[in-house]
Amino acid sequence: MAYTIEFEKLISYEAGEAGISLDVELRLGVDSIAFEAKIDTGASFCVFERKHGEEIGIEVETGLRNRVGTATGSFRVFGHQLTLTIENYEFDAMVYFAEDENFNRNVLGRRGGLENLRIGIIDYDGKLYLSRYESE
Repeated sequence: MAYTIEFEKLISYEAGEAGISLDVELRLGVDSIAFEAKIDTGASFCVFERKHGEEIGIEVETGLRNRVGTATGSFRVFGHQLTLTIENYEFDAMVYFAEDENFNRNVLGRRGGLENLRIGIIDYDGKLYLSRYESE
């Protein structure tokens, strides 16, 4: 049996590079910051560098305190509700900022990020298909 899914965008990426990065913008009121973040289907949350939150005026530790576990350990994060834009698709989302100033990754996880999108990947060709998720 064959299945068909339609996508609005085709994004090419370098298949030989580590991970797949997308353009992201975080906005709180009139303040915003743009950067790249990697898709991580194994991550429960969107987690960003602390400095990105601070640059748009967030006091990181005032957010919802949580602990994120990884294969190599765990670390503390703080969640904040703001506007997240991924490749020009805009959502209100709970995103997390790392407590540690030395945390230098930006990850698009399932909650708040990937759950809002339809994604198709043909990694061998370096092709990512993308649309906004809308329930049928």
